[in-house]
Amino acid sequence: MTTMTADATDAQTRLRGVLRLDAAACAAFGVLMTAGAPLVDRLFGLAPAWAVPFGVYLLGCAVALALVAGYPDLVRGQVIGVVANNVVAAAAMAALPFTGLVDLTAAGYALMLAGAALVALFAVMEEAGVRRLAA
Repeated sequence: MTTMTADATDAQTRLRGVLRLDAAACAAFGVLMTAGAPLVDRLFGLAPAWAVPFGVYLLGCAVALALVAGYPDLVRGQVIGVVANNVVAAAAMAALPFTGLVDLTAAGYALMLAGAALVALFAVMEEAGVRRLAA
């Protein structure tokens, strides 16, 4: 019985770390998008009309992730919600450069596709963490 408790605690600790890292990435990218909107427009071609709402969304995600990670015992349903949000966000970020809705620079394409890959990686790691919680 002690082994199962230690395994569950270890799974929670690992998942909590991934959630906190995801929150930090969202916060950093959100600040860049909102506070640095003119710079984002110049370097990446993402106009402030896109960058600011995207940044606000990311800042909201950072807060939500920090709250989920801060629960004394992680709630499986909340983490599944985080995974679902990350899957949708990764797909949107990967598709946006090819929709014609934004006039991204080459660096903008790279930023969006790298961001999509990072968000997808978080989704995979968090989903694996949810599986460990249930085991």
